[in-house]
Amino acid sequence: MAQPGPASQPDVSLQQRVAELEKINAEFLRAQQQLEQEFNQKRAKFKELYLAKEEDLKRQNAVLQAAQDDLGHLRTQLWEAQAEMENIKAIATVSENTKQEAIDEVKRQWREEVASLQAVMKETVRDYEHQFHLRLEQERTQWAQYRESAEREIADLRRRLSEGQEEENLENEMKKAQEDAEKLRSVVMPMEKEIAALKDKLTEAEDKVKELEASKVKELNHYLEAEKSCRTDLEMYVAVLNTQKSVLQEDAEKLRKELHEVCHLLEQERQQHNQLKHTWQKANDQFLESQRLLMRDMQRMEIVLTSEQLRQVEELKKKDQEEDEQQRLNKRKDHKKTDVEEEVKLPVVCALTHEESSAQLSNEEV
Repeated sequence: MAQPGPASQPDVSLQQRVAELEKINAEFLRAQQQLEQEFNQKRAKFKELYLAKEEDLKRQNAVLQAAQDDLGHLRTQLWEAQAEMENIKAIATVSENTKQEAIDEVKRQWREEVASLQAVMKETVRDYEHQFHLRLEQERTQWAQYRESAEREIADLRRRLSEGQEEENLENEMKKAQEDAEKLRSVVMPMEKEIAALKDKLTEAEDKVKELEASKVKELNHYLEAEKSCRTDLEMYVAVLNTQKSVLQEDAEKLRKELHEVCHLLEQERQQHNQLKHTWQKANDQFLESQRLLMRDMQRMEIVLTSEQLRQVEELKKKDQEEDEQQRLNKRKDHKKTDVEEEVKLPVVCALTHEESSAQLSNEEV
């Protein structure tokens, strides 16, 4: 009865040691699983933050692109408005010069026509005056001749009377003198009528010249009023274009400020994105460090375990690995599309490092 006692005591102590090691191993596995769960949770959170930042960054880029497009469109409109204003100014300058040239041409033609009419009128008056003076001189000469003839006849009559001629001859001579006076009157009266007609024609010519001058002045005033109205419309159009130019410049300045603000926000988002990536990398490094420490502890524990204990530990590991693999498969089925998109965007190096460390841990445990 005394021999079995010492043999059973080492078995009990060995079983206690195995139980302690199994407990430590179970605690280690639970700690490892908890760390993996925490890492997965943190990784999911970081993925969500990363994707949110990516979406925000895309949205900011879209807003920036839209602002740049609007700014380019407004700049194009501003350039077109400026070109149109320059064209209108050039047209206004040319129109002003053309208008002034047209006014000068009309004035010159009017002066030429007035001068021509005045020259024609003066020439006509001069011709009438010359003809009138010629006819007047002729009539004066004839009148002088008639007067001399009458005076001679009267002197002759007086002489005859003084000589005692007969009364009948005197009456004949007086009658003849009266007839000559009637002839002279018949010649002078048409000349007076012709002079009056010439005066009427001269007055009529002067009236026509005045009417022509008035019509030319009226036509010139009408042309000037039309040019003034066109110039007023052109000035109003230029004022409208200036207003549009001011509005476009204000819009361009506003978009430039918004673009500057968007660029500033985009730069802040990039900085936050870089900080987030740095934090994620740091957490990944911490997880890898904790994995490395756990691997070291596992290696130390494997040194003190027997082959039977190692076999039991290996079975427990396989069982845990199967459960983990089943959970991973379920998660992959549920989030296959999301994982594919996220794995493309996330840094590949950290994921590969984590998978290599897990594979190395499994190989060392085997």
